[in-house]
Amino acid sequence: MKRLFTIVFVLIGFWVSAQAPEMINYQTIMRADDGTPLSETSMDVKISILEGSATGSTVYSEEHMGTSTNANGLLTLKIGLGALISGDFNTIDWGNGAHYIKIEARENGTPSYNLMGIEQFASVPYALFSKNTATSEFSWQHNGDNIYYMDGNVGIKTDNPTEALTLGTNNRIQLSTVKNSLSYGAVMNLRWTAADAKPGIHWQDNNGLSKVALSAYDYESYPNIEAKKFSIATTNTTGQLIERFNVPYGSNDVDVSITNSNLKLMNGNLLQVGTEESSGLASYYGDVFVHGTKKIGIGDKDWESQGTWDNAQLELYRANSNVELLIHDDAGTNQVGIHLRSGENDWKIVHDGNFNIIHEGANFFKITSDGDVGIDVDEPIAKLDVNGNINVSSGYGYLVGGSGKGAYLPTSEALVSGDIAGMNPNDGNIRKYQAGDVFMGIVNTQAGFIENYAKGREKDASFALIISKGQTEANMSQLQVQGRMVYTTDGQQIGVLLNNNKIYIK
Repeated sequence: MKRLFTIVFVLIGFWVSAQAPEMINYQTIMRADDGTPLSETSMDVKISILEGSATGSTVYSEEHMGTSTNANGLLTLKIGLGALISGDFNTIDWGNGAHYIKIEARENGTPSYNLMGIEQFASVPYALFSKNTATSEFSWQHNGDNIYYMDGNVGIKTDNPTEALTLGTNNRIQLSTVKNSLSYGAVMNLRWTAADAKPGIHWQDNNGLSKVALSAYDYESYPNIEAKKFSIATTNTTGQLIERFNVPYGSNDVDVSITNSNLKLMNGNLLQVGTEESSGLASYYGDVFVHGTKKIGIGDKDWESQGTWDNAQLELYRANSNVELLIHDDAGTNQVGIHLRSGENDWKIVHDGNFNIIHEGANFFKITSDGDVGIDVDEPIAKLDVNGNINVSSGYGYLVGGSGKGAYLPTSEALVSGDIAGMNPNDGNIRKYQAGDVFMGIVNTQAGFIENYAKGREKDASFALIISKGQTEANMSQLQVQGRMVYTTDGQQIGVLLNNNKIYIK
């Protein structure tokens, strides 16, 4: 024997478990000196793995004793399973340069081996190659049960991967699970490994520009602004991704929100929160109705069949209870109101502590918090305060309540209702009438007409309301009566005594 012809050199398998050791399946045809196959021949074979060159150092060597060729001279060996001579098959660094296989053989009983040939490994089984290959030298790497790739991008059914993993056009990935819980049924996990990371899924156009994105993150801006939300984003007119729909996480109760967008219900009439069995804090059902004609109805009415009343864009309806519209400023420091606008003409109803009806900025009507009413008066001082004429187009105008015509006059002493008021001609002070005074009138607490009222004067002790004309009650002990004629104590005639025991002052 002096020639060796390699027919097949293939990897049968590579395992790291105790049940299946690492090995390479190797086949060759053994021939005699004249080239004829050595059929059905028993022999011993020595295999050595050389590193670097055909004359390089031996990194591994083993013997296979008593192997036999078949009828065609084919010899099959499992490199890695022979009797160890030197080295460790499991620790061969296949990535450290070229490796060669050296075959030596002898017939059973022959004392020495004959060299049959030395060949370079044209390829090394990948599993063996990656297992003991240095990380920095090769792309595919192996670490225990894990295999990974550190250089460039990986393509599946594409020769031009543009991302770490790119799937070819019109191909898809199928992920399956039999788990039935949210925790264990996940077929894809997106993970952030930094507090400010925002992992997401993007949909891109044919130019690779993102148009729609799903993302979840802890911080809007780390570490100051916490977000904790899941978002759906779409692009605006400039191509910028804007978050439209947000669902917070990390709380028992969350507020789902939409931003930079409108919420529309298309081809439907119902917006419902909760169910009839469990409505939560709010239930709307048919009591809140938004019609396609931009009309809103609130209340227990069959809105779908009846609609809102006449031309009303908003109707509040109750069949058997009070109806109330509340516009509420909780702080109590701001105006609340209703603005009515027709063309360029504006009316406002405003509550700012007082009730106001305003037209084009002018306060036409006002009710103060203490009940005074003003018409074209900014600060009304009476239950009705009018700036302008009062016209009664038909019928009669009446002053109801009070006594005669009077005026608030400053007094030098306190006067009470019924007192006769006189003016001291020497100093002009108003006082209780004394002989020689000028008669001014009779004191009362109210009058049918007051010519000089000022807000609060009815409570001011330095003023007295003095009736100078008309009928009023009087303290008769301060007067003289002759028949029906009434005089002051010093004889000045002031009026007549009526049948109702009131004095009529001329």
